[in-house]
Amino acid sequence: AEFDVAVAEMNGWRTSMEDAHLIMLGNGWGVFGVFDGHGGGACSEFVARRLREEIDANGCPESDQAVKKLFIKIDQEFLDSEQSSGTTATMCIVRKPKEAGGKHRLHVINAGDSRTLLGKRDGSIVDGGGTDKGLTTDHKPDHPTEKARIERCGGKVEMADGGVARVNGNLSVSRGFGDKDEKSTGGPGPEDRPVTVDPEMSHFECDESDFLLLVCDGVSEGNFPNSEVVKLVASTLSSGKDMREATRAVCHKAVEMDSKDNITCMGVLLTGGSSSSGKRIDFHPGPMTSIGHKDFRSAYEASAKRAGLSLVEAVMQRYDLVSEQLKVAPTDALKAELDKIGLNPPAEGRREWFEKKLGALPDEKDSSGPGGMNLEDLKSMMGKGPGKGGGKSAGKGDGYGAAPTSEEEVETQEDGYTWSQKGEEVQIVIKLPQATTKKDVKVMFKQTTISVLACGKSLLDGTLGGKVETDECTWCLVNGGTELNVMLTKQNEKDSWKGLLK
Repeated sequence: AEFDVAVAEMNGWRTSMEDAHLIMLGNGWGVFGVFDGHGGGACSEFVARRLREEIDANGCPESDQAVKKLFIKIDQEFLDSEQSSGTTATMCIVRKPKEAGGKHRLHVINAGDSRTLLGKRDGSIVDGGGTDKGLTTDHKPDHPTEKARIERCGGKVEMADGGVARVNGNLSVSRGFGDKDEKSTGGPGPEDRPVTVDPEMSHFECDESDFLLLVCDGVSEGNFPNSEVVKLVASTLSSGKDMREATRAVCHKAVEMDSKDNITCMGVLLTGGSSSSGKRIDFHPGPMTSIGHKDFRSAYEASAKRAGLSLVEAVMQRYDLVSEQLKVAPTDALKAELDKIGLNPPAEGRREWFEKKLGALPDEKDSSGPGGMNLEDLKSMMGKGPGKGGGKSAGKGDGYGAAPTSEEEVETQEDGYTWSQKGEEVQIVIKLPQATTKKDVKVMFKQTTISVLACGKSLLDGTLGGKVETDECTWCLVNGGTELNVMLTKQNEKDSWKGLLK
């Protein structure tokens, strides 16, 4: 085996997953990619699938020009489908040395704000000259080079509410696949559009003991610098754990550091090791405490599906896991979790028994509103929760130089709460006067209104600054129940709200 690769992913606060990834292994080479979709998962899934098909048919691209040609071809195919979604792409083609002890050659490819990082086993990051010492530079509209290109192509960079630069006031990244509305001016070539798929590429060499990380911006959107990501992976590996555990740890930490987005982390070791034996998917079913809740169940089912499991199969796995945990360290929480489904499923007709129990659960929406996960439940969606750990698969840059820091959300302080917006996401933080439990909180979402009550007291009530997708809105208690975090998903991510409430 020439590579040891793992992918960990989690929905985060979202009920759906819009990220996709690519792992391809050939004779002496590997192709690795992470694609962070927006406006839905159609574009990211399409790009990952078509790249695989093209490389299978025509071989691994050998040059910058070949990669660019491939990107433009696949982008045009998606644009021709008239779908509106888009995706970033960060990729690395790794070529093994021809002689033992030689250097590995890295062909780094980037369009958007996902990142490729290079780390050493001592925990240090290899400074590639990109964003926050990465091998890639985030393509943001207000980067001087990107801004000049956008304006040359007939677009404009506008600072939206919250201090976020957007192409034509809409998109907060300036390169990527899809996003047809931002590719309608400029030309004649695809490189000459305000948003372009034209990838920025660079070339590096590294040692066999080094490791690669490819991450979506869900890893870096909180307070988790690239150097800390690398350090966490190195320390996990040095403790005797494998890359699956390391990538899972990154997802956990990203949530801890305030990421609210989908999270994907791919780790690549350049030596296969004795345990690499084909593809393996690990699914870690988490607490079923809110499985009667429509949105919680949707997130649970979506994660299970990506691991090739149905909701019933995931719940059965969780039931067996909790049953074993109760034998070793029984807790009231574990007992309550099994009580929700029922005890003693029969050996015969076991699946049908679980299907019936799930179907009979009361809808929890009326009692607590959408959401209601505490932070520990959310973290448990990877490693201990409904996420997927990818298995093992056998198998000098000249960017912009000093780069800007990653996009920051600007919080607006209002009476009793703070709020911020980024793309389709709106986040609200409400400080509570005392520690509160989920049963004392009621959050009601409608397309144009929101109502928040805690312990019978109204904390927020009014008409929203725009329309939301009620099925994708959620909330959770953090900091020991003293803070309520609410996430809204706009119906139109290009709609910049002037205020949380009208």
